[in-house]
Amino acid sequence: MQSNQLNKAALKFFIYLLFVTSSAYALPWVIAHRGGGQNFPENTFLSFSNSLEIGCDALELDVQVTKDGVVVVYHPDDLKQWTNGSGSISEYKWEEIENLNAGFNFKLNESYPFRDQNLKIPKLEEVLDRFSKTLIIIDMKSLPAEALVNALMQTISDEESTRLIFYSTHSEHLELLSQHKSYWKTFEKRDITRQRLLDLNQTGQTELSLTSNWIGFELKRKMTVIETFALGKGTSMVEFHLWNPNIISYLKKINPNVSLILFGINRKDEWDQAVSLGVDAIYTDNPYEILKLKNEFQITDESILL
Repeated sequence: MQSNQLNKAALKFFIYLLFVTSSAYALPWVIAHRGGGQNFPENTFLSFSNSLEIGCDALELDVQVTKDGVVVVYHPDDLKQWTNGSGSISEYKWEEIENLNAGFNFKLNESYPFRDQNLKIPKLEEVLDRFSKTLIIIDMKSLPAEALVNALMQTISDEESTRLIFYSTHSEHLELLSQHKSYWKTFEKRDITRQRLLDLNQTGQTELSLTSNWIGFELKRKMTVIETFALGKGTSMVEFHLWNPNIISYLKKINPNVSLILFGINRKDEWDQAVSLGVDAIYTDNPYEILKLKNEFQITDESILL
C-alpha cells in the first residue's frame, strides 16, 4: 500500500468537512456503525462490503485483543452473542476463535440466515488491508486498555493511521494512545463531550474548551438522574436530547474545523433532525434506510436547484 493512496483517502474526508459543509445543501456523511448491524451481521467483511457498496461514506468498527495479542473486530464482551462460541475474546488465542461463525446468531425475519455460512471474526489488519482506501473509525473496547493499545500500535503503522480515527467510551484508551501516538487522530473523551453538552443545555455556557477536532455523541441518550434528599436519594431514567442549533453554531464558531458526529441515527425522524442540525456525519446501524432517505433528499434538492 503506497503512502499517496493513504493520503488521498484521508484527505477525502477532511476536504469534505472543511469545504462541503459550508454549502446550504450539504448532507451528513453516512458512517456504517459496526458495518450496519441492523442490516447485516455486525463487524464482518460482509457488513463492511455491503455498506460501502450501497453508498456509505466510511466505516466504524470495534476492536478487542486476544490472549496472544491479535487485534480482532468484535463488539460484545461474550462470543455467544453473535457466534457459535462463548466466553470473552481475551480468554482465547486467535487460532481458537478464527473458525467461529460471526453471523451465527444474527436474526432476520425470524430466521438465522447465516448459520450455514462461514462469516469469520476478522483481524483488524485484514480489514485495513481489504478496505485500504476507506476511512475507518476504530472503537477501542477491550480492557485492560494497555493491552489493547499496545497491540494496536504493533498492528497499525503511522502511515496507515492517517485514514483512521480512534474512539472509546473508556478514557484510559484515549489517554494511553495520546501518550504514545499524539499525532494519531482521536475523538474527544466522552465524559468531556457529555458534560459540555449538559452545561450548554442548562446555562448556555461552559468552561470546557474543545480538546479534539472530532466530537461525537448520541442524538438522544437515556441517562440516570440521581436526586439527593435529606433522607436518601431518588433515581430516575431520563432520555436527554442534548443537541440543538445553538450548540452546533457555538461549537463551529469556536473551532470551524471541528467535525460533529451524531450516533444512533436509524430512522427517518432521526435523519431529519441530523440534517436540520447541520452536523458533519452520522453513525447508523440501518444504512439501507438512511441511504434511501439521503438519496431521496438529494434528488429533491437537485430539482429545487434546477
